[in-house]
Amino acid sequence: MEIVAEENKTLVKSLLNKLTEVDREITWRINNSYSNGIDNTVLEIQIFESKIQTGRIAFQLEDGHVINYRYKDLEKRIPIQIMDMLLDIIGYELDLSQQV
Repeated sequence: MEIVAEENKTLVKSLLNKLTEVDREITWRINNSYSNGIDNTVLEIQIFESKIQTGRIAFQLEDGHVINYRYKDLEKRIPIQIMDMLLDIIGYELDLSQQV
């Protein structure tokens, strides 16, 4: 399970870095919100644009399940996996950049 968690964390960081390539004003950080030390770790991603928080995503590290999120005007749908969520956000930002 620990290997899967590390792989998930690496993929999440990679997608978040891709998001910063789409829009240079976007920054992010990941906080460990909860861990029982065995098989339940909840991480929270905070996304900022020009230092203003525009998104917050809580997800289960071990299986990638998104518990709750908000991101700008992105339509909410649950259940969703963290990888799908981040790809949706990247797509959302790409659409916004093409409208300008």
